[in-house]
Amino acid sequence: MSTRLERTHASPDAPSSGPGMRGVSVTRIEYDILDDVVRAMRAAPDDAYWARRLLDLVRDPVAATRLRSHIVTAVARWVAHDPSFFVHERYLSEQLAVWAWPREVLEDLDAELKLEDRSLTHLVMGRLWLEARRPPEDVPEFYARAARHLREVEPRLQVGTWHEAMCEALGVADPDELARRADAILDTAAPSARDRALLAILRGAARAGNWALYDAHRRAYGALDHEGVRMDSELVRLDGQRAEQTLGARMPVPTFKRKRSPIAMTPVQPGTEAPDAATVRPPSRPR
Repeated sequence: MSTRLERTHASPDAPSSGPGMRGVSVTRIEYDILDDVVRAMRAAPDDAYWARRLLDLVRDPVAATRLRSHIVTAVARWVAHDPSFFVHERYLSEQLAVWAWPREVLEDLDAELKLEDRSLTHLVMGRLWLEARRPPEDVPEFYARAARHLREVEPRLQVGTWHEAMCEALGVADPDELARRADAILDTAAPSARDRALLAILRGAARAGNWALYDAHRRAYGALDHEGVRMDSELVRLDGQRAEQTLGARMPVPTFKRKRSPIAMTPVQPGTEAPDAATVRPPSRPR
């Protein structure tokens, strides 16, 4: 490869940037490597290796914020090089460390990522908004933005992880739409993706308390398991939540209300004193 990293290690005896100081800190080494990758990515715009290398190295919000514009460029180059990665890779957040990107990176991507295939742009951005790190109070907005992008994906790209992502986004952003479209979404899912889409529907139904939708698709999920061994911790949790709701509906929680009997207080007459308590000793033991 014509372009390579010039510095990936720092010698303990190498001079630092400060005068009269020796040694290079770990943070400085990390920044040097990231800057070297950015320079290599600029020098070789047709080499997708450096775009993926940058996405692999950015693993904290500070670095992601500092390299916001370069992350946008890296994502665009990697999508152009390997679009199937964004279509079929289920664990996108772990692969690209999307969990380390602050909101500003996604905002820049939303505004600047313009691929030749508009539908692919919507698919990429929908999945990134869905996989991004977010505080609990921002979850509805992030999922709503993901759902807006995923709705714009054309049928030719509604493959791979689209069904699971769409059901997951609607489960938070619009549970009523999920209830209306669940069957239609599942009808177009490949057999290999149907179980994950069903599980996303079950999550959304349980979150919204739509137990009719949950029961219908829980039976469909069970029909995929002919041997009765398809079970995971999340499904156990959802089934437990459903059983708790059913039990609560059949057995109302008692209120334990009862009448309190009034306590009669005997007033103390003025001038009367409580008698001294007499000390009673046990009889001596016979000798």
